[in-house]
Amino acid sequence: MQQRNVARELGLVVAFVAVPIHWLDAAPALLVTALIAAAAAAGTGPLVGEWRPWRMPLVPMVLPALAAFSIAGIARVIDPVPWLALVLVAGWAATAWVVGLETAPDVLNAQETPSELPISAVAAAVTTVPPKVRLRPKRRAEFDLPQIVTEPVVHSTPEFPPHPRPLAVHVAALGLAFLGYVAAGGLVPGGLALDREPLSTVQLAEFVALCAAIAGLVGYRLASLTTPHRFDRIIRVVACGQYALPVAVAAAVLRSLALPRLFIPALLLLVTYVVTVVRESPEPVTQNRRLLRELAVMGVAALVVIAWGLQAR
Repeated sequence: MQQRNVARELGLVVAFVAVPIHWLDAAPALLVTALIAAAAAAGTGPLVGEWRPWRMPLVPMVLPALAAFSIAGIARVIDPVPWLALVLVAGWAATAWVVGLETAPDVLNAQETPSELPISAVAAAVTTVPPKVRLRPKRRAEFDLPQIVTEPVVHSTPEFPPHPRPLAVHVAALGLAFLGYVAAGGLVPGGLALDREPLSTVQLAEFVALCAAIAGLVGYRLASLTTPHRFDRIIRVVACGQYALPVAVAAAVLRSLALPRLFIPALLLLVTYVVTVVRESPEPVTQNRRLLRELAVMGVAALVVIAWGLQAR
């Protein structure tokens, strides 16, 4: 209950600080938004038991940072009355929900060290699961010949325990990805092509960079569901690139088409979802017929949305 109250308080503070960005200019608004997102992430760190910034795990801090970023960016593109109050309430609820999702008691208690486990459980695990070993050559000093020796494989400890509600994390990550793309278009003047004003090369680069950063953070969080160990950080970093590169290319192409309203964020969300289902496919994509049919349907839907957007433009 205390964790829930802290999550609500953090969401309220973030929402009240992010909404007034509506009245700032473009350059300071982007800087203040980055600071608010960092503050939301830093405020989530102590809730998982770490007070030192250099020891805070990045995994549970991603979604609160995206929520804070989304509030500030969306507040830039709506009318103050009455929609700004709605953004305040919705942003408060969304931030409190994701903070509570990442710091819930069932999440924090999921990580148990072997010393905290009962002796009977440890004994059962040792007797039922044979220890894994690896073979490596070792030089014999007397003959200078290689000798095959075995060494036990020591498993790395999780950097953060696997989340017990992966479906909720998927929903939150993809939902915040869409809101983040909308916010990126709001922070960059002309990013959403709402008023059909031309976009300069610098502004296009800023919009593409923001969308790629959002996709990379979403990829990092989703990849951590299956790779939570410390030595798997490289896999999560690679996932950032796997998400960021397709989204960056799609953002550049779609913004060049000047699709109106929310067509660009919706299509970028579709690209993010495609990358997710391809990465999480249990078998090769070429052998997964269900996935190929799903990708074909989503490709046709994307072409229809693009044609619709060009006609509406």
